[in-house]
Amino acid sequence: MGIDKDVLHWLVDNSTSQKFEMKIGDLVCDVEDFALSYSEIPVSRPTTRGGVYFSDKMGFKIKAGISGDLSKVLSKTMLGPNTDFAKIQFLTTLEQNGTKKNLRLYANLANYVQRSSGLELNLMVIETESSNLMP
Repeated sequence: MGIDKDVLHWLVDNSTSQKFEMKIGDLVCDVEDFALSYSEIPVSRPTTRGGVYFSDKMGFKIKAGISGDLSKVLSKTMLGPNTDFAKIQFLTTLEQNGTKKNLRLYANLANYVQRSSGLELNLMVIETESSNLMP
């Protein structure tokens, strides 16, 4: 698996109109706000952090808003007391060029902020996986 940059660049312009679900292990929840951007990664040279290598200067970032308190689950997905990032999945169905696809984005959690309306997550996309739906 890798990153399908064509799909992600399309999503940068259309992500706010998509409905997403977030999956961490067996836990699935609706994503209320989702924005995808392509911007500079705040690392200027290749480094290793938790077994993940950052070498590109540009990357796809997700900003997602969810309601409820998942901080206990999320704290297990970040570096800190953990040696590796956990993969968080974002699932959606999209129509691109007349073809409907199931899309799965895999991301690592960079940080999250507790707001009165829920949690705001900031993540880096590390993989994409898509499959065409039958007509």
